[in-house]
Amino acid sequence: MEGGAGDRDRMTTRRRRPMRTARGLSFEQLDDWFLALEPPARVEGVSMLDGYLTAIIIGPRSIPPEEWFDDLFGKRGNIAVASGTMLVAITSIVARFNAIGEGLAAEPPRHAPIFRKTDDGLAVPHLWCMGFLAGMRLRMDAWGPLLDLNRVDHGLMLPILLYCVDPSGRPMLGPPREGPETEEFLRTAYQDIPLVVAAIREFWMPERVREANSQR
Repeated sequence: MEGGAGDRDRMTTRRRRPMRTARGLSFEQLDDWFLALEPPARVEGVSMLDGYLTAIIIGPRSIPPEEWFDDLFGKRGNIAVASGTMLVAITSIVARFNAIGEGLAAEPPRHAPIFRKTDDGLAVPHLWCMGFLAGMRLRMDAWGPLLDLNRVDHGLMLPILLYCVDPSGRPMLGPPREGPETEEFLRTAYQDIPLVVAAIREFWMPERVREANSQR
């Protein structure tokens, strides 16, 4: 569970029965599991999951794990009764959640988003960014200050929202301007995501500290 500002980005799973194995799933195995899951989960694979978890960890409000597991999987995500492969997958997801939080809490912060890659090894950030947007939607109203176009801080969101689309498939930031400079920017903007993730976390830190203190 999430606690105060110091340990807010770490959670544990409690099981009613022993796991069949102490080892979790690799990212590749977890990706295959997500893609085969019926009915589908909220996210489409590990890259989208990684963005989703990141938004929860660095966002303006703490979100109980039972809430976001329910959002991801519905009733299947109930940690208390999960078993078999579902429990192993949940344990693997918790491990990634903790790894993200610990990396961002380090000095200096360390974060390496899991982007899907093309056969040529090029990063494809779109799924990660759409996962981040899905995580934001759990507390979208609270994200308002960073979505205000009149605030300079809105620039922190641009490298992420640039790759997001609305439910109709239209770019969240509107149609990009035509020209080689825009094309180059679209190709490279994702490289700033590790930097803005750390900055967004820092932006919301006072809010999260106040929230933690009010719950004591």
